[in-house]
Amino acid sequence: MKNVKRMIVIVLAVSLIAFGFVYWFKLAPAGPLPDDKAAAKEINGPLNKMGTDEGLQVESILETVQADDRHAFIPFETDAGVRGFSLWVWKDHQWKASSATTDGDPVIWKVRPGDPSSYRVVWSLDPAEKVDRLVFYLIQKRSFQNEAYQPRIQMERELPFAEHPYGSIKVPEEWRTIIRGEVDESEARVEFGWRSLDSSGEDVFIEGQGQSSYLRYEDHQDLMMPLQEDELE
Repeated sequence: MKNVKRMIVIVLAVSLIAFGFVYWFKLAPAGPLPDDKAAAKEINGPLNKMGTDEGLQVESILETVQADDRHAFIPFETDAGVRGFSLWVWKDHQWKASSATTDGDPVIWKVRPGDPSSYRVVWSLDPAEKVDRLVFYLIQKRSFQNEAYQPRIQMERELPFAEHPYGSIKVPEEWRTIIRGEVDESEARVEFGWRSLDSSGEDVFIEGQGQSSYLRYEDHQDLMMPLQEDELE
């Protein structure tokens, strides 16, 4: 009987320790995001070590946008006036910048891969650019599936640049419907693109400044290709 009780106590103790470990590292609520000074320090270290601009320093944090309880978007400006953004993850019981770049061109950030409701467009561009508006595109290529013709699909989302030189926005619901059809496909047919337009609707070329970036943890991102009018329908 004593041996049985001892085994029960041991099993319970091991179970409690295991549960405590899982809860602490996997289930416990995320803590508060770092303040601006701590966030800048976290971004600066790896960015300078692995990037192309060794003297680069984050001078100001522009905003902190939480994508969900364990992911965040933090755009910044460097001491050279270059805009960029960082993506953050709550990992091993602390907030860490999973990636950062001073090439702030738009990308699709798959916050939770396989869940299109979590996908976001993120960017951070120089507000001094002569841009009137940004236009983001989802394009599904023409194809034949089971001898059925799939026509081209082109969707867009437009934003005034003056109000949104940087941002983190959820992909539109109508986009998600198309993306969901791609999740289980072996051959993706969806592409993403963007344009920067002046007040006359002409394309504005945005030249990257001092591009530097790092990737510490695996971030899931899709490139958004810069498009011109003749590539659209």
